[in-house]
Amino acid sequence: MDNRACEVHRNTPNVSVSDSRGLLVRDLVYSRHPDTPQGTEALVTKHSQDARGYLACSADPLLSRAGVVNVVGRYDLSGNAVRWQSVDGGTCLQLTDTAGQPLLRVAHIATPEMAADDYSQAVTQYWHYELQGLPGRLVAMTEQAAGAPLRCAERRVYAGPDLQHQQRNLAGVSMLHYDTAGQMKILSVALSGVPSGVSRRLMTEADDIGAQVDWQGEEPSAWDEMLVPQQQGHITLSTLDAMGTPLNHEDAAGHVQRMAYDLAGRLAATWLTLQAGAEQAVVKALNYGAAGQKLSEAHGNGLFTRYRFEACSVRLLGIATVREPELKLLLDLAYTYDPAGNVLRVVNAAQATRFWRGQKVEAGNQYVYDSLHQLVRASGREMALARHAFITFDQATYSQYTRTYSYDVGGNLTQIRHRGPATGNNYTTDFTVSDRSNRAVLSALTQNPREVEGMFTAGGQQRLLYPGQRLLWTPRGELQQVSPVTREGADDDFERYRYAGDRQRVLKLTSRETAGARTGQRVVYLPGLELRSTFIGGAQTEAMQIVTMGEPGRAQVRVLRWHVGQPAGVENDQWRFSHDDLSGSCLLETDSKGSVISQEEFYPYGGTAIFTGRSATEASYKSLRYSGKERDVSGLYYYGWRYYQTWAGRWLSADPAGMVDGLNLYRMVRNNPTSAVDPDGKNSQDLATEHANPGSHLEAPPRQLVDMIRETFQVRAREMSLVPNERVIHTDQFTLYRGAAQPKRLKIISHGKPVATPATDGQHVERVFTASANMNFFTENGFMAVVATEQASPNSLESFVKGERPVRERFLRGDNVSNYTLAELAPGKSSSETVKEYERAPFKMKMERMANHNEVDVLLINAPVNVSDVLQSLESRGLHYSSVDNLYCRGARPVRGSRFWRGLVGRLQNWRDGAGPQRAAHR
Repeated sequence: MDNRACEVHRNTPNVSVSDSRGLLVRDLVYSRHPDTPQGTEALVTKHSQDARGYLACSADPLLSRAGVVNVVGRYDLSGNAVRWQSVDGGTCLQLTDTAGQPLLRVAHIATPEMAADDYSQAVTQYWHYELQGLPGRLVAMTEQAAGAPLRCAERRVYAGPDLQHQQRNLAGVSMLHYDTAGQMKILSVALSGVPSGVSRRLMTEADDIGAQVDWQGEEPSAWDEMLVPQQQGHITLSTLDAMGTPLNHEDAAGHVQRMAYDLAGRLAATWLTLQAGAEQAVVKALNYGAAGQKLSEAHGNGLFTRYRFEACSVRLLGIATVREPELKLLLDLAYTYDPAGNVLRVVNAAQATRFWRGQKVEAGNQYVYDSLHQLVRASGREMALARHAFITFDQATYSQYTRTYSYDVGGNLTQIRHRGPATGNNYTTDFTVSDRSNRAVLSALTQNPREVEGMFTAGGQQRLLYPGQRLLWTPRGELQQVSPVTREGADDDFERYRYAGDRQRVLKLTSRETAGARTGQRVVYLPGLELRSTFIGGAQTEAMQIVTMGEPGRAQVRVLRWHVGQPAGVENDQWRFSHDDLSGSCLLETDSKGSVISQEEFYPYGGTAIFTGRSATEASYKSLRYSGKERDVSGLYYYGWRYYQTWAGRWLSADPAGMVDGLNLYRMVRNNPTSAVDPDGKNSQDLATEHANPGSHLEAPPRQLVDMIRETFQVRAREMSLVPNERVIHTDQFTLYRGAAQPKRLKIISHGKPVATPATDGQHVERVFTASANMNFFTENGFMAVVATEQASPNSLESFVKGERPVRERFLRGDNVSNYTLAELAPGKSSSETVKEYERAPFKMKMERMANHNEVDVLLINAPVNVSDVLQSLESRGLHYSSVDNLYCRGARPVRGSRFWRGLVGRLQNWRDGAGPQRAAHR
């Protein structure tokens, strides 16, 4: 590794400044470019809290210099954000009822400088619940855009207690959901609470961009008249295990996917049975390491992939794919990292070194970063000739390129310079950033920063893609239409989208003028299936089904079945296996026999650098590209919650999750696309650690999406930590696991000095204050463990609890807290065996068992709490702490006998391993 990669970070600490209440007021980072190591710039992010400790405003280094703040928050008496103003995402007002359920939300409010709020683009949403005497469930949501009539956008109908519904476990379930795309019907529910049968019916006018649903009235029969006939609905069925994990999945076309898992709940093998066909293996076998990382994968087409990891950091070092039995190497990627986990170099040894016009072209890429871990330079190979024409494998010639990236102090990409010396492929792409926000567009649209704001909606959605290419958005901030070509007096080319109630895309329509005829395509997205139809001049020329399996980086497979218009030279029921790199980008496609269909390489931010294949026809059906996502005709990539512009390296709209990735709501993966990925457009993830701990279906199910304002800002403001140089991040659904393994993200601060990998913003980090060696409690319910070593006794714990009880009464459960090492906490009783076993053992007994290891007091308090209050209470009672551990755990288990196991469990001799009972319960 080049030492210069480390030198750029010398003397560039991250500094956090807290006020007298322990609340964060300043974040200080030092920016240094590797080309100018002698120049270092201090960048300050400013924060301010109100009298109650809630975040009042924040300003990034770019806008604070102009006296502008990025966000401003106002809260009600319960601490809920009732007004949230963002220069990127617009202003939002929200009211909740006494139970914390949303009642009213007004979004897309523009707030000009020194002017009153502008409601000309505002969208008002109302939530309606059952009347008094009923359970109070959500029954409808109405919506009104500015200048438009009020309409009912969503309806819910709940199943009753009759025998027919009970037989399908539907009693009390939201059986019918009428949403913005049509109707979603739950046919049956498993004992785990997961739907085992669902049906989707689109609205009859789904293809019409001007058609909006309005579920007025009270009779579902009247709503059904707005839907396609029952026989045109799409039914998906699943067989689930006791944990709600799918064992069999039958899609709407009758294709059946089958999955098998190992004892730890990790995927072991998958099969696919096409309708009226025989079962075929998709993944024959998967092998995992002790840290949960995937070590090898045997594919159903005779290929075998092996993964190599660094022993200590568990970073992915290599991916090798071979075709058996001749052992032909198709892919052999080797990764080199700097100490912070940034990818410095990747080499594909399966590709030969080429020479072109006296230039040596290796199959590899090199990356350089600044002190903020932003990518500033990349070099690699690209197509040398005919960049816009398809090229087969044997015709491909390559040349070297270098790209440099420039950013402003707010993290906005301002320039991309591309240099291809041998081919003369040199160009520069500039961006114009607003002087009032982080909104930016191509400089081809405008070079005046004051004009940028007019190219966005009040809610932060971009209105123009390229000059003349308009973007239309739904009232909910979903991209509705892209117009690549506009014509005077003739129909425009367009691509339209429609979304369901969960804001995921269910329909795509494409129409363009080609050779004097209008060509259109319609794609319906269903669970595990895509239905695609193509029309020329109104006549159907192609009808196909695409069976989808897997996810990026996890053996994605697509099977193409034509019913009409099978292209010449392509077999029906064509299998396409995707072989991905570290970021999940599809580098290689192979067929059912293991032969290569296409090969593609990408520039760091997603543009295609190399694309070759067996034939132009087969290559045209490749849809999974950069990050394993679908690229639309417009060139945009659809990630699920947002659309991404590869040529601009930024999102098309503001982050719906708020500030989880920082104050810049448009920045892509913190400007580090080679070492991080954003799976769905809401939150970036570190690639080096994601591959180390992929998780299993035994984990607690992911938290449902709740109000983003409360989730992102209120809890964060309330729980700001005193720990030096540390950013605390949150969630609210966790479970305590017995003997939980070392988490994939760990931060330990001992006497103010970090000694382990820092945690990543956007996930929960529970705080464990400890002075006793290795006595850390891994929780997943927001628990906090406080361990002191000053001659502890049951009385001291009792006095501590009583002293804090007036403040935290609602978080504690039970009065005799001093008799237990671990107190059960609200809400609800835990099913964890660890909690139960703690509750059975009296506190005094534990004190005696641990007498040889320093007597300790242990207290768990449910978050959110103010850490400064806890520390002050400890110190005022003569109880001290020596280190603070910030931990994140996904329920993985340690190896019995390991030092970590012995530190946590080994001291208590009456404890059992418990692995057998746990696995039996989850099987």
